[in-house]
Amino acid sequence: MSRVLQRLLAFAAAVVMITATGAVAQTISGRISGTVVDASGGVLPGVVITVSEEGTGFSQTTATDERGAYVLVNLPLGNCKVSAELQGFKPVIRSGYVLIADGRVTADFKTGLGINTVINGSRDNSTADR
Repeated sequence: MSRVLQRLLAFAAAVVMITATGAVAQTISGRISGTVVDASGGVLPGVVITVSEEGTGFSQTTATDERGAYVLVNLPLGNCKVSAELQGFKPVIRSGYVLIADGRVTADFKTGLGINTVINGSRDNSTADR
């Protein structure tokens, strides 16, 4: 094989590798993150956060860390609701979040002692802090 042909094949292989790497980097999922605080603004660790995709019923659960923060990744695209629950505090449920490919939604929660709270509203890759 001639040197010119070898170089041409090496160049073609490099182009294929670079193109394939770019395709793998694309994502078809979304992410929701946020923090949970009490009525006085104090962080709440250990809050159970559940994200449910409303069309399929798929759900993913995590708990807030010592800073009251959480992140859920690789979520399916579509309409979602998010709930935050901790024993002794009002559970909060929000719907209307829309996850798009590589979408990043922030859902911050403020809760206090007491009864259930349900908030419905349109959330399209936006920040919510109620």
